[in-house]
Amino acid sequence: MFQIVDSGDTAITVYLADKPSEHSLSRVLTFAERLKRLLGDRVQDIVPSYCCVTLYFDILRCDYFVLRRTIRELGEALDTEQASRCEGEQAPLITLPVYYGQESAPDMARVSRACELSSNEIIHLHSSQTYRVFALGFRPGFAFMGDVVESIRVPRLESPRKRVPAGSVAIAGNQAAVYPSASPGGWNLIGRCPTPLFSCSSGQPEVLLSVGARVRFQQISRDEYVQLGGCFDE
Repeated sequence: MFQIVDSGDTAITVYLADKPSEHSLSRVLTFAERLKRLLGDRVQDIVPSYCCVTLYFDILRCDYFVLRRTIRELGEALDTEQASRCEGEQAPLITLPVYYGQESAPDMARVSRACELSSNEIIHLHSSQTYRVFALGFRPGFAFMGDVVESIRVPRLESPRKRVPAGSVAIAGNQAAVYPSASPGGWNLIGRCPTPLFSCSSGQPEVLLSVGARVRFQQISRDEYVQLGGCFDE
């Protein structure tokens, strides 16, 4: 699949696949990298996500029609057999510690009943999977990761919480995530991570996870969680 769609006056979205997968993510990342190499600072931002890439451009520096032609030529030249970044060693592996204790996992019991599995089995299945970051959104630093193993997939909450504590580890459908900051949210909370995912303390936004990254969750004790900076006062 290859489709070019205008996304307003200063953005173009390029669809490269019909549904998310390792293959589609690899294709998306390869295409985004080629756009960056070719266009450089002539564009304001290039955002890969799931099955598409959105390109934001400066109308004073880019000719719209030339830009669309360039995008189409890149798409035609894209060799999907070489789009192996997501399958190789280049993608960084980030390990996130998680405390799965009852005080940090208000939905664990309900997930356990729905899946007919013990909490220990859910923890094992959740922490034994390597996830891929398919998109960033919702909140700064919020990474949509997949895929959650089918045996612990549960739907979003019928009524979202007004406030989810920062660091909450959550699942919904085939996706996993960590809330980088306190916010409303409707995913199932099964643990808490003490690792900051987003910071702007240095004056520049810093995001730990990027699209294409590989992520593993590692179970830790309550004491380890506290030693790593985790808290329960939110």
